[in-house]
Parts: sequence; C-alpha cells; structure tokens
Amino acid sequence: MMTKIPAGSGSGTGNRSGSSGGLVEYLEKEQVGQWFSRGQVELAGAQVVAEIDANKKNLGREDAKYYQVIFAPSQAELAHIGSDPAKLRDFTRSAMEQYAQNFGKGIASKDLVWFAKLEHSRSFSHGDRSVQLGEQAKGVAKAGDQTHIHVIVSRTENLGTYKAGQQSGQHTRKNPYHLSPLTNHRATTKGVVQGGFERNGFSQRTEQAFDQSFGYARQLTESFRFLHGMKHGDALTKADWQRQATADAQKRAVSHELPKSTLTPRLTEKTPEIDFADDLRAVLSQAFHQQDTQRLGQALASAQAERDRQRIADQQQAAEQQKAELVATANRLKQAAEALKLDEQEKIAQQQKLEQTRQNKPRISRGLGL
Repeated sequence: MMTKIPAGSGSGTGNRSGSSGGLVEYLEKEQVGQWFSRGQVELAGAQVVAEIDANKKNLGREDAKYYQVIFAPSQAELAHIGSDPAKLRDFTRSAMEQYAQNFGKGIASKDLVWFAKLEHSRSFSHGDRSVQLGEQAKGVAKAGDQTHIHVIVSRTENLGTYKAGQQSGQHTRKNPYHLSPLTNHRATTKGVVQGGFERNGFSQRTEQAFDQSFGYARQLTESFRFLHGMKHGDALTKADWQRQATADAQKRAVSHELPKSTLTPRLTEKTPEIDFADDLRAVLSQAFHQQDTQRLGQALASAQAERDRQRIADQQQAAEQQKAELVATANRLKQAAEALKLDEQEKIAQQQKLEQTRQNKPRISRGLGL
C-alpha cells in the first residue's frame, strides 16, 4: 500500500492556493463524475469543486486551500479484494478516518470536507526509479492492475460541523481548525500550534486499516516499516530488517503458516516497475518452494545485488544495441556514398563518350557541290 500526499506547488493542477477546479477536471480524464465522499456516491465534479472551494476561512491568498491524498494498493492487495470498487470506497472512508485522527485534535472524518475518485491506469513518471535509471521511458503505461484512489480534502475543518458544534456547546473555539498534512509538527503539545501530522504513522495506519477490513495477511517484506527501513535506513538498520525478515520467513515455513500466494511469485510476469521488495519476495518464494531455509538469509542479501546486476546487464545490452545501430548506419552511409560516386563516374564516362562521338562524325557540306 502506497500512501502519498503531494506537496503541490507552481501553477496548474499543482497550485493549491486557488480553486480546486483544475485538479478536479484533470482527475476526470478517465471518467467524468463518479466521485464519492464519506456518505455519498456518484457525485458530479461540479459539486466537488463547489463544496471544496466554499469551505475556507481565515486563509491568506497564497495559502493552500486543499490537499491531495493518494492511496495506491499493491497488485497483491487488489487481487485479494478482487479490485472491488465498493471495497475500495470502504477502505478510503476508513483511511480518511485515520487521516482526521492523525492530527491529534480529537476530530473525525465527519469534521472534514473530502471527495475521492477511483482511477485504473498509471504511467511511468520522472519520479519512478526505473525512469531515473533509464530502464523505462517516461509516459509509458504501467502493466497490470493499477487501480488507485485520489482524494481531495479541504484544509479548513468542515465549517458546517464546526458551526453546529459551536452552537451546541461541544466546543468554544473562535476559529475552525486549519489542517495541513504537510506540517513539520509531530504531536506538539506546547506552543501556539498543537497536534501535527505524522506522515509515516499515517501510512502505517492506512495499511493496518486495509488489513483489518479485508483480513489481508501482510508479510513483513511488504509492510511499510520494512520498505521504509530498507530504503532510508543505514547499513545496520537494513541488516536488522533483513534478519527480522529471515526469522519471520523461517517461522512461517516451520509453522506452515505461509499462504499459498507466498510459495509462488505474486506476479506471473516481470514488469519494469517491479521494485526491490518484489525482487526480494520472488527470491524468498523460490527458497520456500525448495524447502531450503538455509538459503533465506543469502536470498535476502543477494536480492538487491541481483537487481543491480540485471540493471547493468540491461544497460550494457542497450549500449551494444546502440553501437550496432551506429555501425549499421555508418555502413549504409558508406555504401550510399560509394553508389553516388559510381553513378557520378558513369555519368562522366557517358558524357566523354558522347563528346568523342561528335568529334568523329564526318561533316556534311552545305555548299553547291563545287
């Protein structure tokens, strides 16, 4: 499960300081309408824009008025629920409850204004590792089930529930909360700004919400904790995660708790976007299938090396192919030049022959025969 909150900047759909209309229009590129929220479905984009844009108070002209949240389940998670749109909507509602609670202000999803939309395709972008390494071209559609969810959420607390709570005496706040998931505050208890937003914690809780809702048995190697540690940790941290993954795998193998999907690769076809975690899982699966628990530690350590080796081999193959194409092009140019030279020589020879014929031809007198 990938949870992402784009920073948003510049102009166009990345600008969060103005109307949400541009982003809503962009997100309708696959299908117009079909937005949903906490308690509604099949909403029109115009309604989304109207409610998001109207829900603001005490924000400056250049302040962000709304944010975007993206939930992208893995292909294994999507397969587990059959990519069921109703289940994905339920998951999104659970995730947005976690979003509200993560601010530490005692609010719930009902205190937010948010709308979401399902999308089913994705393309490689400059942010993908495979594009950065030159393994994949930017803009190419990603293979397999790429269903994901886009959420647009207002920065300002739901003004309707805020005013209702104020009138009923549930709170005495003079102003509604301004809720930024990009804040640098983390559970602050002192000072003007209290609360905050712990983004790593939010990613873990959305993952847990999916697992609990649908009974998904998540392996350690596909958890946010493991992937984050392997990506950002130092050498000792990575070694510790590898040891934990080995121990977890051995425990599953011995106790026969491994699900069937673990014994064989989850993806039947290797695609360019498969990352380190997928490579690691594939090698581990092979070890389990062969009942060779002694190889598990080596498999964990060698997965990254194998990916690097394959990347270098692909780069060398591409370089050799490019070199061969250059040589072939040079040969074609050389052949064309030689053909042009022969053609020119033939023309000169023909011209010389014509001149010689003219010189040897007898002259006919045009006089009176005297």
